[in-house]
Amino acid sequence: MGPYGRGIVAGALAGVGYGLLVYLWLHRLNGDVGVMVSTYLFAVPFALGVLSAQFVPPPTPGAPARSEGAPDAWGDAPLFQPPRRPHPLAEALLVAFTTITTFLVVATVTGFEGVLCAFLAAPAMYVVALPGALLGLGLRSLWRRARAGALLLTLGLPALLGPLEQARPLPGEYRTVTNDILIQASPDLVWQQIRSVPRIEDREIHAGWAHLIGLPRPREAILNRDGLGAVRLATFDGGLSFRETVTDWAPGQRLSFRIRAQDPDWLDPHVRVGGRFFDVLSGTYTLEEVSPGVTLLHLGSTQRVSTHFNGYTAFFTRSIMHDLQRTILEVIRDRAEGRGVGLTAAR
Repeated sequence: MGPYGRGIVAGALAGVGYGLLVYLWLHRLNGDVGVMVSTYLFAVPFALGVLSAQFVPPPTPGAPARSEGAPDAWGDAPLFQPPRRPHPLAEALLVAFTTITTFLVVATVTGFEGVLCAFLAAPAMYVVALPGALLGLGLRSLWRRARAGALLLTLGLPALLGPLEQARPLPGEYRTVTNDILIQASPDLVWQQIRSVPRIEDREIHAGWAHLIGLPRPREAILNRDGLGAVRLATFDGGLSFRETVTDWAPGQRLSFRIRAQDPDWLDPHVRVGGRFFDVLSGTYTLEEVSPGVTLLHLGSTQRVSTHFNGYTAFFTRSIMHDLQRTILEVIRDRAEGRGVGLTAAR
């Protein structure tokens, strides 16, 4: 490994060390909410890019390199061409990608972050680290004291601003996500499949991307009785469950319920359902007979998102809920159309 490769590795390691130190600092100040601030999500990866770029060796001054394919002193084509340094923009991209990837892997392996959290944070971290790496490359041309001052200021801001942002109350944002599916069955048959859902087998689940990154799969939803005030217990893998109290009961037309999550605490605190930052509050099935023997089934749910970067978080929670609801609706469709394995009549 040449000086350039060693610089990339050293920069990545320095960035990881810095990121983990800031993580521990903010976590110590305010527990789980420590890193759930926009300062950490956006300012830390920017600082990681600036820091890691300092370890990339500058171009070595010297005689101009021969153009590619130029003959040597003997008039023959050169047998060896030394590797060319990448363009500065390519260097910035490589430094940013290496540092953020290493940081996310280390944070996940050490348990600082869960897989789901790392997946959600990665897009913002990769994007923000790039301008940081570009700035870091530009700082290399400054006078040493000016360079050190700019670097210290950049590295210190997240640790100073993070606690100030944590002092602000978490804003709550409420959003409703709705999915639809067309089912070749009457509303009465579809109703039988949504009022109480027996055990869902793996072969019935068309798992989406949300389950691939760690979201538990739905297993069953058992109703204790009919009518308003009835309770349906919906369970997922890993012990996650939801106590769903019926608030609207119209057989063949509508089923609504108020939801209270019962999280077994194995999910990352930052994405825990019913926790400080995220909750699912209610859900509604609406059945619409679009033609004889054909039902359009709607499933909507309302969620609360409470972070200092709700716009970013809400995009992912919306995508996750869409994927989860799609999975549930496909199971209901297959069962109502006679293609599922857990077919039962109403209890």
